[in-house]
Amino acid sequence: MIKPFIVLLASIGGFMLLITGCSSSLHPPADSETQEIIKLRVGGFKAGSEIGAIPELNEQFMLENPSIKVIYEGMPGAQYTKYIKGKFAINDAPDVIMLHPGGEEVGSYAKVGFIRDLSDEPWTTAFTPSAIESVSFQGKVYGTPNEMVVLGVYYNKNLFERLSLRPPSNWEEFLHVSALIKSKGITPISIGNNDGWMTLAAIYTLGPSLIKDPDFDRKLNAREIRFNGTWNAMLEQWFSLEEKGYLTPGSTNVSMDQAQRDFVEGNAAMYINGSWALAGILQGEPDFELGMFPMPANPPGEETVVSINVGTTWTINNKTKQLDAARKYLAFWSKEETLRQWAESQASFLTLQGVGSHTPEELSDIARAVANGQTHEFLSNWWEQSGDIVIEIMDSAQGVYLQALTIDDMLTNMDRAWDRSVSRGGGSP
Repeated sequence: MIKPFIVLLASIGGFMLLITGCSSSLHPPADSETQEIIKLRVGGFKAGSEIGAIPELNEQFMLENPSIKVIYEGMPGAQYTKYIKGKFAINDAPDVIMLHPGGEEVGSYAKVGFIRDLSDEPWTTAFTPSAIESVSFQGKVYGTPNEMVVLGVYYNKNLFERLSLRPPSNWEEFLHVSALIKSKGITPISIGNNDGWMTLAAIYTLGPSLIKDPDFDRKLNAREIRFNGTWNAMLEQWFSLEEKGYLTPGSTNVSMDQAQRDFVEGNAAMYINGSWALAGILQGEPDFELGMFPMPANPPGEETVVSINVGTTWTINNKTKQLDAARKYLAFWSKEETLRQWAESQASFLTLQGVGSHTPEELSDIARAVANGQTHEFLSNWWEQSGDIVIEIMDSAQGVYLQALTIDDMLTNMDRAWDRSVSRGGGSP
């Protein structure tokens, strides 16, 4: 899912309480008592319109733990990934680190010993087994699974009603809807590809309905199969939308923020993103009526598969000097009241056992699909060389839009990136 560096400080002042007595021979001055303030550095890839309730929750944590001052170092997406890698390289990583679940980040950092084994923490039993599995590596738990998110297609309800359209349930219907919208002089799908992230998200929405082999990840990791030869039809399906003029023109020069504004302002009918983007959309236009449906990449007669994932996880730097404070921070993030506030700010679903989620009305369609249909984790979750491949997908996709690369070139680049990563001892940050 790249914007300017943002550092957000979420803090309340620490208190130094100086107690002095009255000066007299009978009542000598009392000794000063100073409360030591611990500075806890917390890094995360939530910033700007996607930061959600992090500032408020950090404030609440510090009220409950007045001897701890949280310093939040936040920035979006790929910039944060590079930042954390660089900080680990110079032994200056934050004490608490937000990562993506699965092998892509949690597995990679656990493998090289950068993050702490948290299997003995009492909060691990509070979460659903599937959520805990997503933040585990080789049977050990490394983080808190904070929320479950979905990827899908936002749509302008008023515009759909005006054109007598309903959310499509297969690819043929999706193409029909897009063609009709274009015929009215409206961009069907708003997308910004100045960094390639939105195309990555779009591919993640298509893949679950199209990659049907349940053993795909194992075969890919073993190099029994490659991207070139398995992903061709899926990428042809996606880039056909560009050829038909259904995507924002010149999208490589458009940012994600601009793409979102175009959608909110009615210049485009649909917008592909995660459930976490809802709060930012409504912040700009609270009365905007929208919904979300799963990307119907499937042919007629087949079921749409919804792309879902644990969105964020807090992990602990294995070399932190503030271990006690870091453990308290993660314990705070395992409480229902904390996770409920966070989930609502991200328009996501709770990962706690036996606890229901409040689903925003805007996500009711896709929530029903999640409850009643099939779901799949984000495609790259368990790829052993996922980090390099994800970057290559975003970079090469831009080349395809600019007609500097073919789809075959893009897939070949992805396979070469995998091989280079393996030759470097890949699977490590």
